[in-house]
Amino acid sequence: MKTLRVVVIAFLTAIAGAVLSVVASLYLTELYHVSNFEGGRGMLIFFALAPFGLTVGFIIGLIVALRHRGTGFGGFAQAQGIALGIAIGLTALVSGILYLGADHPPKLDGKTLALEFELKIPPALKLPVQQSEQTLHASLYANNRDNSYALLNYDKSATRDGYVFVPGKASLLSQTFNRDLLVSIEGEGGAGQFIKLKLRAKPRKEDEAWSEWIMAAERTDLSPVPDAERIAVRYRVQPEE
Repeated sequence: MKTLRVVVIAFLTAIAGAVLSVVASLYLTELYHVSNFEGGRGMLIFFALAPFGLTVGFIIGLIVALRHRGTGFGGFAQAQGIALGIAIGLTALVSGILYLGADHPPKLDGKTLALEFELKIPPALKLPVQQSEQTLHASLYANNRDNSYALLNYDKSATRDGYVFVPGKASLLSQTFNRDLLVSIEGEGGAGQFIKLKLRAKPRKEDEAWSEWIMAAERTDLSPVPDAERIAVRYRVQPEE
């Protein structure tokens, strides 16, 4: 009977550990911008973190069940409660440490922020009359965990003095001053260009005003961009709706 109680407590605590691990991981992997490319985030959670939580839960339940001296159903319930309490407390502790160590999105007046920008593409770079994601795209790069596609509003693109102006938006996901906008034009050999942004890690109210135009200095292969082909951008931060 003692052996059966030990097995049941260890088994139930293992299941609880797996569930707690999945619940915490769903939030934490998103907080740490874990890529979901080809299901990578899901596989990490369900094939690595969930089994880890299962194993830790089993060990907790096993140790508690073996050391607890209570008898009968009351002793079983008490031991199970202690094991579950330890599993929940350990999950909360680890999650809290990881939460504090994460790079949180910057906020202004309690709201998360988006970077609104406008691209200025020179006449030397040929674009089709109707732009699309297949012909023109951009991404906002801060670090290896914060690198996401920007949303370009192709319907609101306009041509003035031979230049093509395309508005766009990208969420600010981390607090860093090291941000680059990568702009690529398909069909234009070597046209991918890096534009170094001059934006605070924690934007202020004054950053809601449009910046000056900033020109690209180098291509994705780190070669310099000829003056006639340099893409420019201006930007501002806005609260996300």
